[in-house]
Amino acid sequence: MLSLDTAVNKIRRRADVDPDLADTLRYLAEDELPPTYGFEAPSQAVLDAARRVNRARQADRLRSRQVDALETAEVVRLVASLQDRRGVDRRRRRGQLLGWRSGSRTLHPTWQFDPARGDTRPGLPTVLAALGQVTSDAQAADELMRAPRHDLDGRSLADLFAAGRVETVVWLILASTDQS
Repeated sequence: MLSLDTAVNKIRRRADVDPDLADTLRYLAEDELPPTYGFEAPSQAVLDAARRVNRARQADRLRSRQVDALETAEVVRLVASLQDRRGVDRRRRRGQLLGWRSGSRTLHPTWQFDPARGDTRPGLPTVLAALGQVTSDAQAADELMRAPRHDLDGRSLADLFAAGRVETVVWLILASTDQS
């Protein structure tokens, strides 16, 4: 649990680089009428600022996903056993490859692939099956795999997967659903 001073300093550092967050905090600080109870609706100005922050963060996440993903044609060139787009589509349908539509393209996270082998990483179907038990959303599964984790000293599940620690990755994925 963060101390209040640590939390305030962390928020201050984020607000220094995120003008929309800074605006939202200013609106919250200037709101002259405190809520009469904990569930009172915030002012329209606060809602507008929060929406701007959310849109900016969603756009950042989308850009990040697109940078760390391969289009179908790139997957065909990378994976030696694939001859065409239909092969990529078949693997995705069978749960042997993760991908999602983004406009007219289908994107596939790079953490699934081992360029040195010219193939997907060993154990990928097992990892994808575990992810499928947690979420049916491919982008959410990608985020779970790429998120830095404090219990892994800032590394991600994708980092562990790249190191060949398939069983540990599967265990951590499945443990992420146990919030009891």
